Amino acid sequence: MNDSHNKIRVAVATLGARRHYETPYLLNEAGYLERFFTDTYIGNKPWLEKLLLTLQVLVRSRGLARLLGRRCNLPRGKVVSFDWFGAWYVLAQRAGKKRGELEEVFCNAAIIFAEKIKKKGLTGCDAVIGCNGASAELFEYANSLGLYCILDQTSNPKPIEDQLTTEEHRHWKDWIPDSDDFLQKSLLKEREFREWELADKIIAGSLFVKEGLMKCGVPEKKITVIPSRIDYSKFREPHRSSFDGKRPLRVLFVGRVSVMKGVPYLLEALRLIESGRIEARLVGNISIVPKQIIAHSDIANFVGPVPRNQVSEHYEWADVFCFPSITEGSAGVTYEALAAGLPVITTPNAGSIVRDGIDGFIVPIRDAKSLAAALKRYLEKPELLKDHQENANSLSRGARVAPSETNLVRFMDNLTKKLRTED
Repeated sequence: MNDSHNKIRVAVATLGARRHYETPYLLNEAGYLERFFTDTYIGNKPWLEKLLLTLQVLVRSRGLARLLGRRCNLPRGKVVSFDWFGAWYVLAQRAGKKRGELEEVFCNAAIIFAEKIKKKGLTGCDAVIGCNGASAELFEYANSLGLYCILDQTSNPKPIEDQLTTEEHRHWKDWIPDSDDFLQKSLLKEREFREWELADKIIAGSLFVKEGLMKCGVPEKKITVIPSRIDYSKFREPHRSSFDGKRPLRVLFVGRVSVMKGVPYLLEALRLIESGRIEARLVGNISIVPKQIIAHSDIANFVGPVPRNQVSEHYEWADVFCFPSITEGSAGVTYEALAAGLPVITTPNAGSIVRDGIDGFIVPIRDAKSLAAALKRYLEKPELLKDHQENANSLSRGARVAPSETNLVRFMDNLTKKLRTED
């Protein structure tokens, strides 16, 4: 064991920008991070970031905006980024047409990613944290070195996700674009089962994910639930106009506008409410067929994708956030909505921290009537909406803790004590 500062030294490996680099950031702030491995990353290339910022002024591009988001407040010397590999990965993803093809690209990328990390080595590390689906080979290598392996299960276990996806795609087949056709493969399932076996500990983003892992045979003692952490400094105190029942209730959805996010049920719920009483916005990449957008354009405004720095404008516009997702790990947009002072109507499968009847409502999946009933409660009782908005504000203020006080860091503190005792 590395005894520097009496803390274990951790390598974090992230294929993509999972959790917006929350894990390496928190561990670095707490003194645990030894090295951060990732693919495309500009936070350690100030010259490139400056160039891209200049280009963004001249050329408005979502691709540039996403690339500029590939950064975090980390010391450059602790970051190892494989940028040419990242460029190949992006091109390979664009060439994939269906979900099954994209799954194959991801699995191949994970294998290459692990090989690149092996070449760099894990010298000075006591433990490694990797994300589900991308860590099988990495954990095999880490185990050969005697390192402790922690799996960050950022999404619902693949077997359960596939089952839910198959059911929804069968039910809403007339809503799904050809590019979204679900071609079920077993590659990711096999990788996740290997990762669960190789991992010493698994971090689940929500109780929903923990329950899914246990259904797949993972021992409960191996799982620790650690909800995501949102950087609340990015959200200012809301200055929205109060809802008094005299204007339409403003309902916001942010995320991929798709069947798996529960969008058909949301639109069905809006139909059940008297015309003119609701004004709804759906913000995000649209993955339903055009004819359904046209058919529902009278009850909802399909905004489409917007840059992340503009999403806050939509949170400020809204009175309530609605996210009836079928399957998630722990949906970040529900945290963001609460941080923006919005009550959230969502499902148990969203893996949120919403408190039912306090700062929103938890409704069953696939239940348009329950969604409509929750919205009607706010329509009929504006004072209830105000109470829930104030509770959402209180929850977000209470969650504005220092990095050293987060659940992830407490988990690492306890792990340090455990491993030091074993030594």
